Formats: sequence, structure tokens, C-alpha cells
Amino acid sequence: MRTSREVDLSNFEFLSYFNAEELAELKTMLFERTYKKNQLLFTEGDPRERIFLLADGYVKLEKTNRDANMLYINYISPNDFFPYVGLFNEEYYRYSAYAVTDIHVYYIPARKFESIIPHKKEMLLHIIKRLDLLTRRHQDRLQTISTPLASDRVEQTISYLCQNFSSKHGEDYYVDIPVTMVEMAKIAGTSRETVSQVYKMLKEDHIISLNGKKIIVHDAEYFLGKIQ
Repeated sequence: MRTSREVDLSNFEFLSYFNAEELAELKTMLFERTYKKNQLLFTEGDPRERIFLLADGYVKLEKTNRDANMLYINYISPNDFFPYVGLFNEEYYRYSAYAVTDIHVYYIPARKFESIIPHKKEMLLHIIKRLDLLTRRHQDRLQTISTPLASDRVEQTISYLCQNFSSKHGEDYYVDIPVTMVEMAKIAGTSRETVSQVYKMLKEDHIISLNGKKIIVHDAEYFLGKIQ
């Protein structure tokens, strides 16, 4: 459904580059929707018709091959838009998007969004910086899956999640994205049993603990150097 003109978009940093008049016009183009956990927003190969603004919850972007090996993965945190990849020049989505948690999103027709961006130099710079971040994350991911020892891949994956998707509480880092052992195994390219063994060792050494499906890192220094 269409959003109200009174919708509050102040938490979206990239929209701070819009003046009041431009923001008001943008709101007239927005639609609003909620998705339940594990619902599909779009799949690889679908027409790239929408740009999404994530207001609440977490979204996973992934691409797998025929053997279900994960070729690409990224997570979207609240107050960001997606997808960045494909802006201006691609007709179809490169990967699939799933709701990791219950989510609340706004969306805008892709062509309308892309017609606004070229007139905002600050916005273009923001996109370039985000694409650079996504490239570095993908490089980290490639480093992880190329590591021969499975237990090291699990530890590198924890380090990757801690560096990119955690918040600090006191001396501990809470990975904000809920990750099951099965999901961790997919990301690390190993078995659930190996993930369980690594978790057990790290918990016994008081390096991490688990709160449901969320990882709490107590000793961040242990993971320094796991991903360069």
C-alpha cells in the first residue's frame, strides 16, 4: 500500500541529502509492506522493478549454484536501501532476497528512484562508498571459503559477522543477525557437525556464547587477523 506523506524517514542516512521538497516528492512514490521471517522478497532473475528501504529487521541477499553452494551472501541492516548492485544498468536481480526476521520495508519503482539519483552528487558518492564496502565484504567471503581447514572457515565467518553486523555492549560484541548452525554451515561451506564442534570449543574457552540464534563475542581479540 502507499505510504502516508507523514511517514518518518529520518533514520535513513542517505535521505539526508534530499531537501524537504525533494523528500516530500519521494514520499509520494513510496509503498509500504511487511514480510514475515523467511519470506522471499525477490528471487534471482526476477525483473528489477523495486528498490527497497529497510525500516526494521534484517534481510539476506544470496546467490547459490546448482549444488546449493553459496556463491554470494550479504545482509542488509535497518535504515539502508537495497539492492545497490545493478543500479542504472541491469534489468534483473542478480540474487535472491529473504527476510531473516520479520521486516518492515518501503519500496519505490526502480526507474523512478534511478531518475532522482543522478541529480544528487552526495547520493552518488554514498552509493560508491557502499559498493566499495560490499566489494570488501565479498573479498572477505572469498577468503573464508578458500581456507582449506573447515574449523578455520567457521571462525573466519564468526569474525566476518562480528566485524560487519554486530553492536558493542560493554566489552562484548553482539552479532545482530540471528544465525542458525545450519546457516553458519552454509556460509562457511562445511557441515553442521563441524560448526557445533567449533562452537563448543569457543564456548568452553569463553570466547563466545550463544543467546538463542545470536552469537555474543566475549574475546574480540581472538578473532583479530582471522580476516585481513
